[in-house]
Amino acid sequence: MSGSDQAATFDGGESREADNREEWEVRRDDLKATGDAHFRSNAYLPAIQAYADALQLDPTNHIILSNKSAAHLANGEKSKALFDARKCVEYSDGKWSKGHTRLAAAMMSLGRYGEAAEAYSTVLNQLDPNSEVAKQGLEDCRKKELQLREGKERELRKMQEELDQQKKAEKEGKGEQETNNNKESNVGDEDDDLLDDFFSEVEKATEKPSNKPDNDSGEEPTNRIKTQLNDLGTSQSQIDRLLQVNYEWKNLNPFYVLDIPHTIDDDSIISARYRALSLLVHPDKNSDDPVRAKTAFEQVRKAMNQMNDDDKRKHVRALVEEGMKQGKRDWNEECSKRSNVDSANKEGLAQAQSKATMKIFAEIEQKRREIERRKRKFEQRERAQEDEEKKKETNERRFHKEWREGERVDKRVGNWRDFQVGGKKKRPS
Repeated sequence: MSGSDQAATFDGGESREADNREEWEVRRDDLKATGDAHFRSNAYLPAIQAYADALQLDPTNHIILSNKSAAHLANGEKSKALFDARKCVEYSDGKWSKGHTRLAAAMMSLGRYGEAAEAYSTVLNQLDPNSEVAKQGLEDCRKKELQLREGKERELRKMQEELDQQKKAEKEGKGEQETNNNKESNVGDEDDDLLDDFFSEVEKATEKPSNKPDNDSGEEPTNRIKTQLNDLGTSQSQIDRLLQVNYEWKNLNPFYVLDIPHTIDDDSIISARYRALSLLVHPDKNSDDPVRAKTAFEQVRKAMNQMNDDDKRKHVRALVEEGMKQGKRDWNEECSKRSNVDSANKEGLAQAQSKATMKIFAEIEQKRREIERRKRKFEQRERAQEDEEKKKETNERRFHKEWREGERVDKRVGNWRDFQVGGKKKRPS
């Protein structure tokens, strides 16, 4: 049953025996009936107005609040629907199952599937275990949450595909130039050698690869960390490296943060490097500069969290590899334009590759931040609407209280009854 189908089921079986109801109750019920009729005719704005008028007479009537919430939802006013649904649950003391399903429907319309699932679960666990509406709603919430997760994953893949297409287009635009460069520099594994040279500037340990597997080297983990510490240099130098200008962007690459080549995939090496770097920049070890040390330590820990996730590590490695390729293309193009630039300059190539890699990470991060910005803006708009409704409700309740204290209800209802055709009370002759 959809949200509109649920909304069409109204609860309005009050008796029309005038002697058991006061005048204002009769007027309230007539206004509710008018709203129900408008709703069934898909005239949502008149229905909302009728319910609002009824609530002026009885602000805490949870049934009318429920129907008004349904009308707002059918009219596309999601935040207003949520506001009335919350009031419905509040004024029914949380014991009316339909109030919770109404609340869940409003939550779902706003994309708050987790909260909607909680509302449906409340119905099934505490109020009505056999509620088909709640069962179906809970199932729909789970499907929506799954679709949302899959959508985010698709969006990330799309971002990566767009980036790949952009790089491919740039590559195709330079096709002829790249072909000429490849003919001039067809040296097999030279790229790997240049990459190793670049990283050797920040990690001397990689200049001495062992011919034996790491596990057979006989080196104890403690000795390995000591070796890493010697390679990393001083605490101050590492803190400065991790907190240099624009470090938030440079440190998006966890391989850069840990100061290791992206080709390394040995957990023991990565773990040893993390522990060694953590020891160097830990705030307790840098009492003379604890604030910057804490920030640097957080950067290292954040990088290691990414490395501990196999999928993220593979994704990051793929980005770095793409950056290396793009950097080489950029360097070759620069060399072809400037005759005074030596294409064999390894330092220049390394800088071009580093810049291209950083650019790739920055572009992805910018897109992620833009998505978060849009999400926050949407949530702020929804909260503003809710605050506006709350303020309006407060003003209406204050007006209602003053109105009834001045005994104007009886006067207005009396006038209405006097002019009502076929009323049960006759006007005095």
